[in-house]
Amino acid sequence: MFGKIKDTDETDTDLTVEQFFGDEAAAAETVRVDELHHRVTQVEAQISSQFTSMAAYAQIAQEQIETARSEAKHATERTERRVTELIERERADRIEAMHGQTGVSGWTAPEVESRLDQLELAVHQIQHGLNECLARQKALADAITALFEPQRQAAPAPAPAPVAQSAGGFFPPPASSQPISDLSMV
Repeated sequence: MFGKIKDTDETDTDLTVEQFFGDEAAAAETVRVDELHHRVTQVEAQISSQFTSMAAYAQIAQEQIETARSEAKHATERTERRVTELIERERADRIEAMHGQTGVSGWTAPEVESRLDQLELAVHQIQHGLNECLARQKALADAITALFEPQRQAAPAPAPAPVAQSAGGFFPPPASSQPISDLSMV
């Protein structure tokens, strides 16, 4: 018992470093695959977020287009009514003047001139309103075009911050020195 050394089996204690610590290459590959999976998941989330924001911008742009079309239609109808009324008034005045009632009705040339001046002013205001409407539609078209253009930068650009929230949308109104309150929809 005490004097004799027991023979041990050398194959049981002869472990290699790879066997003792495990396969380092396989563990490193597993870590790399997990990191790659995590990065792919993040990219998928970013793409989904960008798609959602693009869809929201497209919906906003569609609503702005419909609003601009509606405003243009109403402005055109108001303009047509106003021009028709002015033409009818002028026609009635001319018919009255042709029937020889100039002295009786009090119709005089200065009144005609002032009415023509008013007509020219109204036509100028209508023209100004139509020009502003066209400028707004152009700005909206440019905004929509810019929204759907492919991004040429390496990193995605941040979404443009809204300039001003107006009844027309997220684009700045054209600069104008004259009020258009009489041309706006109420």
